[in-house]
Amino acid sequence: MNIFTKRGDAGLTSLYGGTEVSKDDLRVWCYGTVDEASSALAIAHASLEFDDLKSIIREIQKSLFSVNAELASDETQRQKEGPRVTDQDVGRLEGIITNYTEEFGKVTSFSLPGETPVSSTIHLARTIVRRAERHVVSLSREDYVSPSLLKYLNRLSDTLYVLAKIEVYRNFIKQVAAKLKKLQDRSSDMANEGTIFNMELCDKLRNAALSESLSMGVPVSLSIADDGGNQVYFCRFPGALLVSVGIAQNKSYTAVAVKQPTGNLYEAALSGGSLHGINTADPRLVVFGGGFPLFIDGELVGGIGISGGSVEEDEQIGRRVIAEFEKQFLKGN
Repeated sequence: MNIFTKRGDAGLTSLYGGTEVSKDDLRVWCYGTVDEASSALAIAHASLEFDDLKSIIREIQKSLFSVNAELASDETQRQKEGPRVTDQDVGRLEGIITNYTEEFGKVTSFSLPGETPVSSTIHLARTIVRRAERHVVSLSREDYVSPSLLKYLNRLSDTLYVLAKIEVYRNFIKQVAAKLKKLQDRSSDMANEGTIFNMELCDKLRNAALSESLSMGVPVSLSIADDGGNQVYFCRFPGALLVSVGIAQNKSYTAVAVKQPTGNLYEAALSGGSLHGINTADPRLVVFGGGFPLFIDGELVGGIGISGGSVEEDEQIGRRVIAEFEKQFLKGN
């Protein structure tokens, strides 16, 4: 088989069925753009480390061959072979969306592409699919396009959005596990220093914060400080603003320093309040909610700081962490 035939040198190409069209014909734009999306997915497939996602990407690429075969067929060929893309193909995509959305929880906000190289490539493929869909809609005004094919492209972009989200989520879990492993290796040293915050406890507090964060759709940073205000644990959940890092750390410090929730300090810090000027005395002090001291039998043992959502959201996640902390020590942790 020759790689080049020279038949396209004049700017023409042939559809399946033999009809000759210009290479800038709208139908050529459609299947050429779908081909771009498949090539972007090829990069994602080559880089993915999760076998189930690799398998899905490969199946989507195979389905895009059918999409392109239908788009590249002239009227005679389409009538001869019938539609290649069916509602059953659309249903498979909907099943993928449902299954994987359940893994990472309800989507409450748009994702900013760029958290991992692979998810970024999947997002690139998603936007190319959207472009292909726009071309196909234009084509449908001039020539016949099966409803199932249009639905497939529309559902495919949603599917790729979900796959990008799940890839980010799984990488986050993997990174957290790696960090916890490192911290666990230091747990004996921490115990020798007298802190109660061993890795088992920090892991449980982090999981409580993560569970509440995901259920609310609010990505945050979590900081845990010992009774001296020294940070002993920190975690930034995927999507949390960078500014939340320092604020969470300052909240945990403040909660220990003043031995009360940071949400109690706003009124006290106003002119005439009992703690007026506290916010300027030490730049680490925070006078809004999200920081909580931790007590055991009335004795201060540390504090937590949550930042990334509204004050109310930070405090709700913080209360969930405190409930887990109290649960552990009621069990005699």
